[in-house]
Amino acid sequence: MTQQTNDTMDLHAQPFLQGQSTAYVGIPTDSIHPVHELPDTIFHESIIAPHNLPIVHNGMQSRADNATQAWIFLALLLFSALTCVLFRMRNIKFGLLLKSAIDLRAMDRLVRDCNLNRNITMLPMGLLLTAGVCLPIHQAMWSQSGIPGYLLLFAAVALLYIMRNALLRLLGNTFENKQNMALYITSNYLYHLIEASAALPLLFLYFYLPGGRTVMTWIIVIFLCIGFLTRFFRSVKVFLTHPNGSSFYLFYYLCIVETIPILVVLKWLLAQ
Repeated sequence: MTQQTNDTMDLHAQPFLQGQSTAYVGIPTDSIHPVHELPDTIFHESIIAPHNLPIVHNGMQSRADNATQAWIFLALLLFSALTCVLFRMRNIKFGLLLKSAIDLRAMDRLVRDCNLNRNITMLPMGLLLTAGVCLPIHQAMWSQSGIPGYLLLFAAVALLYIMRNALLRLLGNTFENKQNMALYITSNYLYHLIEASAALPLLFLYFYLPGGRTVMTWIIVIFLCIGFLTRFFRSVKVFLTHPNGSSFYLFYYLCIVETIPILVVLKWLLAQ
């Protein structure tokens, strides 16, 4: 029979401790460890409180969005696809294209085999380079205008490009040297196709390399300058070494047409 008891003491309970005491196996430690007193709060006078500057922004400021727009990626993919289609449709071999940049006979063979005898068939080469170069220019100066602003910029630059070639053909007709001028324009088109093909990977790095936009800008500018100088001296050499291509006045006007756009761009950059 179980023995009943009136004792209500719980022998297994922990002892009651006052305050925030810490107990280890039921032993109070308030009298063992020293008391850690917190330092008093120190207040300093604000150095910007006594000022007379007006409050400009009362609300929250939106964070600047520096992300590349989605349409730029689609445009780069479109330019890459069009470049591949151009190589495929005209059956242009990239190795022969590079060789034609330094060898006149290779250039003649490329023009003959790929049926590049008309200016309309070579015009997409220059337009691809124009479209690619306009992308970083648009992003650096008029990025808020979006697709309409880019299309307007591309249309203006493409129109100037077409007018430049028309002016070169006009000079060739004026000085009765159409054959040499056609050879000069063809050499320019082939160089523009090389530059457009090489600029595509640089544009991908320009837009999508984290923190590398400034470096890639200088790389693209240096690349285009080297391409311009190489193309100009190569084309002038082809023009002057070709039979009946020693017209001094035509060469003089040719230099003016080629250098005026560069001088205008440099003057605009210095003015900025």
